[in-house]
Amino acid sequence: MSLSRDKKRTLGERLFINDNMTAKAIAHELNVTEATVCKWRKGRPGEKNWDIRRAEVLSAPHKIKELLLKELESVASGENPKIKTDALAKISKVMETLSGKSSVQVVITVFKEFDNWMAEQEPETAIKFTKWHKLFLHYKASLE
Repeated sequence: MSLSRDKKRTLGERLFINDNMTAKAIAHELNVTEATVCKWRKGRPGEKNWDIRRAEVLSAPHKIKELLLKELESVASGENPKIKTDALAKISKVMETLSGKSSVQVVITVFKEFDNWMAEQEPETAIKFTKWHKLFLHYKASLE
């Protein structure tokens, strides 16, 4: 089954942005010319180009956590650190502070503390809050 040109473009975009593949590798994978991939990479009118979108994805909190986890696994297996995790953590913290929003982990910690306190006050009400807390956490995680 052959993919349409639009489907190839969409797949190429995902491979470039999310999987960090090169234009040459994408061209080979999708059986198109490298020039075609470079044209797609520039984006459609009114769209951000693929390079900007890749940078945004790579700097997203979940990607930073992914990088840190890989680094932790590497160091735990005896390898020398490859990234300056202290600098990365500081930058991430500043970005979080500037965004004016709390991370999912901070929200979870606060909700746990609140739920435990509320359970001592009014257990029935605590159960009702737990449902809403869970819904909010799913919403918050979807934004990250």
